[in-house]
Amino acid sequence: MSSNLSVRQAVGLAVGAAGAAAGSVGYISAAQAADQGPVAAAPDATLSEVVVTGSRIRTTVDEATAAPITVIDSATITATGFQTAGDLMQQLPGVSGAPTTPAVNNGGGFGESNVELRGLDAKRTLVLLDGRRIGVFGGPGTSGAVDINQIPLNIIDHVDVLKEGAGAVYGSDAIAGVVNFVTRKGVQDLELTGEYGRTTKNDGEHQSFGLMWGGSTDKLDFVISGNYNKQKAVYAGSRNFSKDSLYLYSGSSGRFVSHAGSSRVPYGRASIPSTSPLSAAYGCANVTRTPGTDGTSTADYTCLHGSYNYQPFNLLMTPQERGAIFTSTTYHINDDVEIYASFLNNKTHSGFEIAPLPFDATADDVVISAANQYNPFGLDFGGLDLPNSNYRTRFVTLGDRFSKTNTDTKVVNFGLKGKLPVSDWQWDLNLSYNREDQKAQTFGYVYFPGLQNEVGPSFQNPDGSWGCGTDAAHAIAGCTPINFFDLNSPATIAALKDLNTSYNTDSSSIYKAAALDFNGTVMTLPAGDLRAAVGFQYQDQKADYNTDYLIHAAAPLYIKCLISQEACSGDSAGGYSSKELYAEALVPILKDLPGVNLLNLDVGVRYSDYSLFGSTTKFQGKLEYKPVKDVLLRGTFAQVFRAPTLIDLYAAPLNTSATFSDPCYGSTPAAAAANPNLAKACNGAYQVVGGYSYPGTAQITGVITSNPNLKPETGHVWTTGFVVQVPFVPNLSVTADYWNYDIKNIITQLDPNYSIQQCLTSGAAQFCDLVHRYLTGNNQGQIEVFALPNVNLGELKTNGVDADINYKLSNTPVGSFKFDLSGTFINKYESISLPGSAPLEIAGTYDRQFGNYAKFRGLGQVQWSMLGFEGLFSVQYINHMVIKTPATQNEAIFGQPNPDLEIPSIIYFNMTLGYNVAATKTKVQLGMQNIGDKQPPIMYQNNVTNANTDVSTYDTLGRRWFVSFLQKF
Repeated sequence: MSSNLSVRQAVGLAVGAAGAAAGSVGYISAAQAADQGPVAAAPDATLSEVVVTGSRIRTTVDEATAAPITVIDSATITATGFQTAGDLMQQLPGVSGAPTTPAVNNGGGFGESNVELRGLDAKRTLVLLDGRRIGVFGGPGTSGAVDINQIPLNIIDHVDVLKEGAGAVYGSDAIAGVVNFVTRKGVQDLELTGEYGRTTKNDGEHQSFGLMWGGSTDKLDFVISGNYNKQKAVYAGSRNFSKDSLYLYSGSSGRFVSHAGSSRVPYGRASIPSTSPLSAAYGCANVTRTPGTDGTSTADYTCLHGSYNYQPFNLLMTPQERGAIFTSTTYHINDDVEIYASFLNNKTHSGFEIAPLPFDATADDVVISAANQYNPFGLDFGGLDLPNSNYRTRFVTLGDRFSKTNTDTKVVNFGLKGKLPVSDWQWDLNLSYNREDQKAQTFGYVYFPGLQNEVGPSFQNPDGSWGCGTDAAHAIAGCTPINFFDLNSPATIAALKDLNTSYNTDSSSIYKAAALDFNGTVMTLPAGDLRAAVGFQYQDQKADYNTDYLIHAAAPLYIKCLISQEACSGDSAGGYSSKELYAEALVPILKDLPGVNLLNLDVGVRYSDYSLFGSTTKFQGKLEYKPVKDVLLRGTFAQVFRAPTLIDLYAAPLNTSATFSDPCYGSTPAAAAANPNLAKACNGAYQVVGGYSYPGTAQITGVITSNPNLKPETGHVWTTGFVVQVPFVPNLSVTADYWNYDIKNIITQLDPNYSIQQCLTSGAAQFCDLVHRYLTGNNQGQIEVFALPNVNLGELKTNGVDADINYKLSNTPVGSFKFDLSGTFINKYESISLPGSAPLEIAGTYDRQFGNYAKFRGLGQVQWSMLGFEGLFSVQYINHMVIKTPATQNEAIFGQPNPDLEIPSIIYFNMTLGYNVAATKTKVQLGMQNIGDKQPPIMYQNNVTNANTDVSTYDTLGRRWFVSFLQKF
């Protein structure tokens, strides 16, 4: 087996040496190459055949240049100092949109990270582990894409990033591209790793430990690894940009920023009807309790002028604790057959934390009775379907809402492979089993049936005590009225703690697959061997989502359950299977002719039959042309598709607090008559006498729903580019690739702002019917709930350019250097919501529906080594952009200007320095990330959900340092 190890190292080094032809970032360092001794000569040796990412055909490394691939090698992974795969991939220029990260708290909290190539949604990026699909995608509320943080960095040898569609090679999901995490083989030592770091503000502590052991004989090669990683929480209140809830408004005097916060204030907000004498007496319609009073007298109240700042209670970084075990084994039964197996088990503990529970008597369907002994107003408040006034407050005395989520993921691969007695043909029989179980307990809620009894009508007993009910004959046993107007009183706090509750959600997803692949030479042509791969694959997926009885709610709106509306949900389950056949051929056309150093054609086709929607056939073709040895011209075309995921199809309903800019403020019957689409969007609102006015909050209730009737996405991708090994400058290469994607039947979860604008533009029922407003009562016109379903929505078209410059300078008096400069330019990103509708240009903007699409992103890296020292300096650049129509109020109605909000460019600097002690096989490393302590741009709460900024794109922690070590035995 030792000879196979040398070949594996040789291939790895060859990928580094020829990496520029693949557009790579990072290579095996000069110091490492020197340490490996004889392996350094491997590029001049005859290369063994391997299967590379983007093709199923065995080929030599120098032939694998038709596809645009970025390779991140182990030296670069170590030098970055990143502790998770998510942090590593997030810096790539080709990642944009709205990838989930551990910084996503409200709407996250699972500790997950995913890869969103081209900004095409992470579910359109296929993630592989050693070339095999990872087929589990989390529970409701997660991104629905593969959590790459489950893959420990210490087991990764390198990462291949294929930046093109690959539907014929890999099937579903490979629309935006493919990320293949290739694990280490041939480990000969016992390795111990450790890391510790924190921010320069003395928070955000993180630490990790890893242990790896491997060995090999003539028949056996094995690796066993354990990894532990812990990240502590960081609160939004600890950073200036996120400590206040900031909202952007436009008025007659121009734009202004308001520390608006939430209308659910701790001292309560009672809405008084304009017809009530109390409203005239107060001089306002919304009043709040004066601190120091008990709220049982109308004199205890004054006009509400403030709001509640919820930001300090939210997280900038969700806490997470991960433990992982990985094993990989290959055993040669004989010269023709070997058995292999790998097992990855990751356990993650994480959770979100947000401000104490808000209460809305109307939305939460709790009636605070006018006959309650503590109610001083003589008014009924609340009730979902009642024309009562509303009362809002916040349960601050119960503490924050938070979750404890435990995720257990298993990825198992087992197989046999060997040689056929026909030419050089080989076969591979693989069985895969993936399972993810996620259990979450969420705290900070109140049991509303019990609360309803205590705030309902009350009566006085003959002994002077008070009871719950209309009278003694209808008394509610075991119930004592509470003063809901003073949540700070000890008696009320004690009563609420008795009603305090939590709820549980459990989900599981299972992916099973069996594949049989054949690979070999068909015939020998004048230009080389015609090689082919054929195979069959069967896949089966199932998901099961179970919710607590406390949060069971009725379809279709899911807004009434036993606790707060925001938690309401329901059970769901489902699954599907597929059978697939594929064939791929690499055809050498010409070679070693004048003007044609090399001309190859790679063609592939895949037939897929899904139990959900029937069959589909996809084709791809790649052309590779070298007019001379050092110049490569390449082009690819691929038909792609994406089957709906289990979460797309079957996830349990999920309530959310969505930020919404309502165009119906100030609407009137006259305006609605002049614009039929306005009447559809504002149903109920435009009928309000005097016009529907701002309700005091930019947040509304939305309900996210899956859709079992979704169709697959389809489309095509083509790329064209060149690679030049610059003459007369050894080790300097330049790569550029143009890419173009056209995807139809887009599966997406709708955003309310996007939907309402599409309703106004088109009047289409699929958008207008999502808006549900109160049609009667004091809340008439306000949003009751906005449906946010998963739908097949129109078409996406995007194109742009990737460029890379790579240069290696070895053995200078001051050391060896490697320079890598890569960038991605998005030229166009158009969303066409309906056939025939005008395209919406997203490139150069931040959009709540789609995410962050800065037109240019770049990454520059300089690696240095000398006398055992190693260093990495990197620069990450994100271009400026705009947010269109950013203000909460729709200024078109008021005739006031609402220009785009400019978001500036940002640059991050990172640096690490390490030293290798050869005698003891020890390496120590120091590093600092975000050296300039760059704070993210302010984007305001009316445009984002978390921390006044785009936490999926920008660094929220600021400057941080780390120290790490590697010890081999």
